[in-house]
Amino acid sequence: MTTRLNTSKRDRLVEAAKVLFYHQGVARSTLADIAQEANVPLGNVYYHFRTKESIVEAVLQAHTQELGELFAAWERYPDPRQRLCEFVAQSRAVEDNLVRYGCPHGSLCQELDKGDDQRAFIASQLFQVYLDWVETQMHLLGKDEQEANDLAVDLISSLQGTFLLANNARSPELLDRKLQRLEQWVRTL
Repeated sequence: MTTRLNTSKRDRLVEAAKVLFYHQGVARSTLADIAQEANVPLGNVYYHFRTKESIVEAVLQAHTQELGELFAAWERYPDPRQRLCEFVAQSRAVEDNLVRYGCPHGSLCQELDKGDDQRAFIASQLFQVYLDWVETQMHLLGKDEQEANDLAVDLISSLQGTFLLANNARSPELLDRKLQRLEQWVRTL
């Protein structure tokens, strides 16, 4: 098993930035914080990332890649309904973090959207990855283009709303109850 110190410095910096952006936001995370979290000298940060914006872009790319890997893993299920249930259920694996910090993707996208730069556009693409995958599953369930799109938006917005409310209330019970309802809804599609 590869340990954190055995991974490349660039990978450690991206992972550290992901954690810090999730826990305290992009604005409050400095390059020095990221270097310390990654156990990398601050001077080495500039070798890999010239600016904070470039590390934000690397974090967004890492999140997108991880989503692709998750979606690919769920392809082992022959039934798109089961894939969608797995998509909803995977939130339970990180329930404590969702309750404490909210959704790592939603929080990051919301913060970055307040800017008027390339990062806001890249952040919007992260949710498009979600929507495209869910919409594909809806198509496979026999839904037409408009209905598949609407159902994908319904599912993603319900999940994000659930994450936000559970975080705001610091309520694992609320998160669990709403995830169960969403799983039941998916089974009825």
